[in-house]
Formats: sequence, structure tokens, C-alpha cells
Amino acid sequence: MKISRLIFIFLFCLLSFVNAQNPVKEIGNLQVIGTQLSDQKGKPVRLIGTSFGWSNWHSRFYTAGAVKWLKNDWNVNVVRAAMGVEPDGAYLQKPQENIKSVETVVNAAIKEGIYVIIDWHSHNIRTKEAKDFFDTMSRKYGKSPNVIYEIFNEPEKQSWEEIKKYSEEIIRVIRKNDPDNIILVGNPEWDQRIDLVQKDPIKGVKNIMYTMHFYAATHKSELRERVDAAIHAGIPVFISESAGMEATGDGKFDDEEWFRYFEWMNKHQLSWITWSVSDKKETCSMLLKTASSEGEWKLPDLNESGIKTREYLRQFDQQGNYLQKFFWNGRVLQSFFNRGKLIGPGSSVEFQFKGSSVSFNLKNIPYQGYYNYVSIELDGKYLGRFKVDNNEFKKFTYQVTDPSKTIHILKLYKATEAGMGEVEFDGSGINASPSQLASSKKIEFIGDSITCGFGNDESGLPCGQGQWFDQHNAYFAYGPVLSRMLGTDFLLSSVSGYGMYRNWNSERQEETILPDVYDYLYLRTSQPEKFGDEYQPDLVSICLGTNDLSDGDGKKKRLPFNKVKFVENYIKFIQNVYRKYPNTRIVLLNSPMVSGEKNTQFVEYLQAVKDAFKNDRKHAPIEIFEFKEIKPTGCGHHPSIKDDQKMADELYPFFKKLLNIQP
Repeated sequence: MKISRLIFIFLFCLLSFVNAQNPVKEIGNLQVIGTQLSDQKGKPVRLIGTSFGWSNWHSRFYTAGAVKWLKNDWNVNVVRAAMGVEPDGAYLQKPQENIKSVETVVNAAIKEGIYVIIDWHSHNIRTKEAKDFFDTMSRKYGKSPNVIYEIFNEPEKQSWEEIKKYSEEIIRVIRKNDPDNIILVGNPEWDQRIDLVQKDPIKGVKNIMYTMHFYAATHKSELRERVDAAIHAGIPVFISESAGMEATGDGKFDDEEWFRYFEWMNKHQLSWITWSVSDKKETCSMLLKTASSEGEWKLPDLNESGIKTREYLRQFDQQGNYLQKFFWNGRVLQSFFNRGKLIGPGSSVEFQFKGSSVSFNLKNIPYQGYYNYVSIELDGKYLGRFKVDNNEFKKFTYQVTDPSKTIHILKLYKATEAGMGEVEFDGSGINASPSQLASSKKIEFIGDSITCGFGNDESGLPCGQGQWFDQHNAYFAYGPVLSRMLGTDFLLSSVSGYGMYRNWNSERQEETILPDVYDYLYLRTSQPEKFGDEYQPDLVSICLGTNDLSDGDGKKKRLPFNKVKFVENYIKFIQNVYRKYPNTRIVLLNSPMVSGEKNTQFVEYLQAVKDAFKNDRKHAPIEIFEFKEIKPTGCGHHPSIKDDQKMADELYPFFKKLLNIQP
């Protein structure tokens, strides 16, 4: 019996938000090592929290009660006191009132044992005033490990040369009083141009980081790529302001893009702050007018931004470690940690929970009017395949099979392929347990209908009845079956009817082929969102050619098979796979549905492809695997579940050896 890769983490303090927790006591004096914010022992650490709104407009929330509630209920380990400088009622007009607001938050953060950013919330260079302010703050709080200084919020039109000169002057003032605490430095165009910092960073000063701000509905992948380059060049980055809506602070959320930032920040272990604790009538304000100044906020006191931000923050422990609850695999698109779309065949989500039953919401997002199926596994037992044809969210409930177990594991797979549309999963009602996946090797299975699981499952409808995909079940396709036998992850990149240079009943000029759609998340060019290369499989299995060699439906005129096009396209496709996955190993499969002379020729063509890479020293040698001929017993002359199992059994020893999987 295989042990599940989903392992429960027993952390007694997890998400309990006990008042006795003291992140600063555990983390200690912060320091920057390389590009990473680190604790006093040099271990990477992350600060995750919220920013108060402008002190001059939202001072009613600058209270000890609000800080305490953000720590204990929202789980922050840092807050940001955004002291307004220029607007009406701000520091230049009412310095003492604004300093008092900031000091209230700083003192409360120190008492609660969390970190606090003292933010000079200005868009303009005001060197003299900033020197005076930070001299006062660093004299008063310089010996406290809780304090971080943000010396220039969002420069607008200033050049990096001007900002750098200003920053160096303010840093000198702070360092006279406080030699160690972290200093955050802004950069041009609202903290968007960290590439300019990369070319000419401040030198000779320790424990400084450079800020980046994003608003997900406005700032897209280009900004992340810019920051990636800066980090790669050695620039330490701190996200001191962010949110999911437009850069104006208003407008609609882009949940999917916000989640991309969330994953990206987790990948780089970046600290991040969300904007803002305020009750202004705009999207970015997290609170409503009913919210108390002293915290104790209930859900009806929060607007959409507050509800979503609170849920994000509660996914971390107080050292900033992400405590993952939902695990997504395959061609998926998440919009939240517990919500997303299953797109490709075999794409999945899994989680742990307690109790005698579990409920979640599913919605069909049809493509060309189709519906979908999902397959469900609970505590290692296959429950069945279930139809999802509702275009609004519908609750699905399942009882546990062994109530004696404390922790249960549910895995949900998309049984149908990308051409049917998507299944959207919403697990917001699930009290999922934090867990981690044991490390596993990864396989990508590239192919056509055989790899999709076409026609293998007659449990709902017999062959010949319903839609052409009513017998689809990717859960029982040979790739997923083999992966469960090997204990590996899997990714299916497959489309029924597609080939390497032409399809089952068409030439390339009539339809896209698999190489045309492979790089796209939805496996179709009509939705050209790219599928990333984060997966990085140890092994890529390619099973294409059945459709290229097919005679089609026998009615439409079919051109003779073109060996040159097939081999050339195959070589180009492998080169593309290597570009995505430079360290992978590739296996070429023939087809169990091609026999006789055609199979002999098929294997010769695969050998020609392999020979094209015989001088390749960058990658492991390409391998060829030949299936034994089968007489398929599934629908439409395709493999049945039993046939898929036979194929997996054949592949098992070969793949086990290539992956060096020990018994």
C-alpha cells in the first residue's frame, strides 16, 4: 500500500492567532543576506501584513486595538504606518498629530511583538523635512528590532539619480542613530522601475532593500519579469504596497493575476504588504464605515478587499511560512489559494480535511456548449466519475468511507479534456488542514485521444450513446495509472484527434496540430494564454503519430502520409520541449493502435527522430518504447480501462528504470 504524498503538519499554534505569539522574539533582528530578508540567525524570513491608510485621512484606525486585532485575527507579522506628508491635514500642516498617529501604531506593534514600517508617504522629494522626521524616529526607536524605515513612498517623476541622492542622505541620518534596522528605498514611477536601481544600486550600506508596488489589475507579467531580473542581479526586493485591483485603488479585482503575484512572491520568498486599512468608498479600502477603530471587526465590517486580504494573510504562520492547504496540478488556472479552474485532462486539486463529510462547489465553464466530468478519490478510494453541467456553482457533498480516520484526503481530477471547457472549483467552505506534499518525480504525457482517456469508461453511458466525450475518463488513462503505480506527479498535454504534423481527418492547413497548441494553457490558439514552464518534469513521454498515420473516416480524401513532414515536425517539437525543460529526459512511444507494416514504419520514423539528436551532449539520450499491439475494447476503437492498465503495466518497468525509482 502506497503512502499518500499529502502529509499533515502538526503545528499546534497554526492559525490559532494566540495572543502570546511574538514573531519579533522568535525572528529577532532582521538582516539582508544576499537578496533575502533573514532572521537573526541568517535563516530566510518573510514579513506579511497590511498597511494603514494615509494617516491624515484614516487616523481613526491608528490605534493599539487595530494593531492587536490585525495580529491576532488577520495573522500579520508586520504593519505599515503610512504617514501622509503633503495633503491636507498631513505632516507638513499638522506634524504633531501625524507623528502621534504613527507612534501609536509603532508602540502597539512593539507591544504585540510584530514588525512595523514607518513610511514617509510622499510622492515628492522633501529632504530637509524627511531628515528631521527620520532623525526623530531613529533616535526614539533605533534600538527596537521591530522597526523598519520606508524613506520614500512611490516617487513619481523623479529620476533614479535624484532618488538615490536623496536616499543616501536620509540613510546617513538614520544610521547615525540606528546602525542595523532595515531601510526600504523607493524608485521611479511609483516603485515600478527597479531596473534603474539594478544598473546603479546604492553601495556601502548594509540592510537596505528596494521597494516594489503592484496593483494586479494594472501591473502584469512585465513587472514581475523586471523584478526577476533585478533579483537575479543581486537587488533585494520588498513589496511594501500591493493589492488586487487597479493602480488607482479602485475598479475591479483581477483575481487570477493577483494569485499569480501571490505564487510569484512565494517562489521568491518576498515580503509583502497590502493596501489599506481604511474605510474610504473605494475598492482598495478593506473596511466599511461600520468597522470599529479598535479592531474586533466581523465579516460584515469588511469589504471585498478586506475579506480576500484576510484570507490570504491567514495562510501563513507568524514567521511568514506559507502553510499550503490546497494543491493544484496540471493545466490549471488559480484565482485564489482555494479556487481555480481545471483545464486540461487529468488536472487536479487535492486537500486534507477533518470530519465525516466534505462539501465544495463546482461550476461548468463550457467551451462550444459542452459539459464536463470529474473523477474523485477519497482516502485513496475511487468514488466515481461525476457530471458537471451546471453553469452556476453547485454544491457537491461526499461522505468519508472510514470515519475512524482523523484526517481525510480528497483528490478531484478533471476527467474530460480541454476541448470541453473548464471545471471551476471553489473550496471556500472547506476547513482544510495545512499540509505538504512529499517530493516526487514528475512526468509529462504528451499525446492524443489515447493519452486523454477517450472512450475508456462506460460506467455512465455505454458506447454510442450521448456526446462523443461521455465515456472520457483521464483518471484511468495509461499515464495517470502509471504515475500512481510509480508514485510520481503527472501532467497531461493531450488533445483528441491531434497529430504531429496533421490530425485524424484533416491536414494542418485545416486545423491546428498538437505542436501548435502545446504552449498554450487551454490547448487552443483561440485563447492564447501561455502555459508556463514551472512544472519541469523529470521525464517527457510523447505518444503522437496515431492520427498522422490514420486513414481518417474513409470518406474524406486523405493525402498520402508524408514521412519528411512527420519527422521534421517531431524534431522541431522536441527542440521546443527542451527549451521549456532543459533538464528533462524524453521517451518516444509508438501506438498500441497501430499494427503491422504501419507500425514497422512508425518505429522507423521514431528512430529517425532519435538519430537526429545522437550528437546532443546537453541532454540524456532519447529513448523509444514499443507497445505490444492490442485490440482495443473501449469506445470508438480506443483503449478501455483494462487496456489502459495493460499499457501502464508494460511501461512500468521501463519508466521505473529511467526515473531511477527504488522499490
